[in-house]
Amino acid sequence: MNETKTLPVLVPVEPKLLSFDAALQWNYADIEEYLKAVTERYRNLVVTDENVEDMGKVKREVVSLRTHLQKFERATKTKLKKPVDDFTMQCRDLYQIIAAVEEPLNAQLQIYEDRRIADVKTQIQREIAAKAQALGVRDAYLEQVAWNPKWTNKTAKWSETVVEIDHELVRLKAVQQADDDREQLRRDRREMARMYVEQANAAYDLHSPLQAEEILTDSLLSQGLAEMKAAIFKAAENIKAIEDAAVQQAAPPVPPLPPLPPLPKAEPPAENVSEDYKDMIITIHHVHMGDYDRVCAALDQLSYPYDVALR
Repeated sequence: MNETKTLPVLVPVEPKLLSFDAALQWNYADIEEYLKAVTERYRNLVVTDENVEDMGKVKREVVSLRTHLQKFERATKTKLKKPVDDFTMQCRDLYQIIAAVEEPLNAQLQIYEDRRIADVKTQIQREIAAKAQALGVRDAYLEQVAWNPKWTNKTAKWSETVVEIDHELVRLKAVQQADDDREQLRRDRREMARMYVEQANAAYDLHSPLQAEEILTDSLLSQGLAEMKAAIFKAAENIKAIEDAAVQQAAPPVPPLPPLPPLPKAEPPAENVSEDYKDMIITIHHVHMGDYDRVCAALDQLSYPYDVALR
C-alpha cells in the first residue's frame, strides 16, 4: 500500500534588516579645531624674494595636511564599502538558489509560448493573405507589411488585430496603385517621346536619325511634354547642322555659271503671233536646299518670270 507523504507547511520568510548601524563616528570636531588652529599661522602669508625658500617649506606642510586627510578618507570609505559588498554577494547567492528552479521552468514554458506565438502568426498570415487577395495587393507589396509585435501578445484582442490588418492592407493597396500609376505615366511618356523622335527625324530628313534608346534618358522623360519635344527637335536640328556642314565640306566648289548673252531686241509681236509664247515647266530633281539661292540666281539671269514649288 502506497503511503502519501505530506510535506511540511513552509512558513514564508521575508528578508528583513536585523541591524543597521550606519552612523559613522569619528573625531571630526577635533580635526576641524586642529586644522583651523594650525592653518591660522599660515594665513595671509606673502612670498618675497627673501623668504621664497621658507614659503616653499610652508607649502609642503600645508600639502601634507591635505594628503594625510585624503588617505584617511580613502581608508575609511574602503571599510564602509565592505559591508555593502558582502551584502551584495549574499543576495547573489540567494538569486542562484532561485534561478536553479526558475530557469528550467522558463525554458519549458518558453516552448509552449513559442508554439502559441507561431499559431497566432499563422492565423495572422492567413488573414493577411485572404484580405490581400480580396483587395488585389500583390505579393511584392505584402513583403512590406508593417508587422506590429503587439499582435502576438497574450493580451491582444483578435478583433483589434483584424482592424489593424485591414488598415495596413489598405495602405499597401494605395502604395501599389501609386506605383502602378507612375509606371503607366512613364510608359505613356516614353511612347509620346518615341513619336516626337520619329517626327523630328522626318522633319529634318536626317541621314543619321535620332535613336530613341539613346536620347530617351530619365532626365529627358522627367520633363514636361513641351520641354521634352523641344529638346528632341533641338537634338535633331543639331544633327542636321552637322550633316549639312559635312556635305558642304565634302562637295567640290561649283564654278559660277557663265553670264547669259543679252536677249536680242525684237519688235513688238504682232497680234497674230501669240502662239510663239508658251509657259515652260522645268522640274529640277533632288535639289539640296543649300543650293536653293544659287539655282534661283541662275533663273533670274534669264529675265523670265518663274514660280518655284518645293516638293
